[in-house]
Amino acid sequence: MIDLDRVSKSYEKGQPAVDEITLHVDKGEFVFVVGESGSGKSTLIGLLLKELEPTKGIITVNGHVLNTMKHKAIPAYRREVGVVFQDFRLLNDRNVYENVAFAQHAIEVPGRQIRRNVPDTLRMVGLAEKYRSLPRQLSGGEQQRVAVARAIVNKPAILLADEPTGNLDPRNSYEIMRLLEEINEQGTTVLVVTHNRELVDRFQKRVITMKRGLIADDVEEGVYGEI
Repeated sequence: MIDLDRVSKSYEKGQPAVDEITLHVDKGEFVFVVGESGSGKSTLIGLLLKELEPTKGIITVNGHVLNTMKHKAIPAYRREVGVVFQDFRLLNDRNVYENVAFAQHAIEVPGRQIRRNVPDTLRMVGLAEKYRSLPRQLSGGEQQRVAVARAIVNKPAILLADEPTGNLDPRNSYEIMRLLEEINEQGTTVLVVTHNRELVDRFQKRVITMKRGLIADDVEEGVYGEI
């Protein structure tokens, strides 16, 4: 599902942000990517979203070779990849239903399907009763659930979560991670970038530890490594 073959990304002279990493993630896996600030985690997400171009190496995601992908094909590719960010990135002037429906309108899903898909997705994330609420009327955990719903309503093959619990308290952090686990159990490949040691240790998934642009450790069903 995700394949990086000796991939590097350099911004300026000095240590590359990502330094000749080779990484394979199979369909249906749940993977944590951990590491200190500056270890290359955010650069990895940017490369997988094709927001960044590698300096060298080959990136293949869901059968697409990103290196040779034409610019006009990028929007269609990104529809196959759901993304959840730390800061929610909701449309503050639109209610919960409209925020999730926005992702469907963007790919021109027919209205009849939207009216079926959005409620189904809101039920999955536990927000069926809040569909008319504006983001400011929701808790942080609820806002992140809306963000997750928006990311999965188009049924992406892959879900990338970049510090999805960074702004949440421990209880909401656990609930969001459990939700991501449920999404994974339905077949979606999930990659979570996090610095939350407690959650990584608790959920016991594959853990990739990055340090100075390198993969320092890769452990099946591991814990947050002391690298």
